[in-house]
Amino acid sequence: MSIVTCHACVFWRMFGTAAASVGTCHRHAPPPGEQIDDRSYWPETLAEDGCAEGLAAPAATAAIIACRDCLFWFRRTGQTDMIPERRGDLPRIWWQNAAYCARLAPAPESSVIRTRWRATHASDGCGDGKPRKPA
Repeated sequence: MSIVTCHACVFWRMFGTAAASVGTCHRHAPPPGEQIDDRSYWPETLAEDGCAEGLAAPAATAAIIACRDCLFWFRRTGQTDMIPERRGDLPRIWWQNAAYCARLAPAPESSVIRTRWRATHASDGCGDGKPRKPA
């Protein structure tokens, strides 16, 4: 195992060309949260950062599974659009193209909490995803 820089990693998404040294890491699926309508924010990293879980591109070009194609991405039964109950920080179109990520189970805590799955956009993705089986 060795450290792969973020810039060379298939899990890293750059913030456009103006800020080529800053991006987001999509190595792992978001953990469950506690608040209703929590959405996922991918961790920001610098291009020269790195970790031992990175995979150098193009060695693993299919490493990120888009949320829309992931087995763990879901909407509740009968839900066609995901409209937030308490969040207005993103436009309605973002929420219409969002669903919940249930890739990671909740972890035990030292007190009682209610777990809520976090929302991700259809165009997001991560390295923990698993493709849906063809129908």
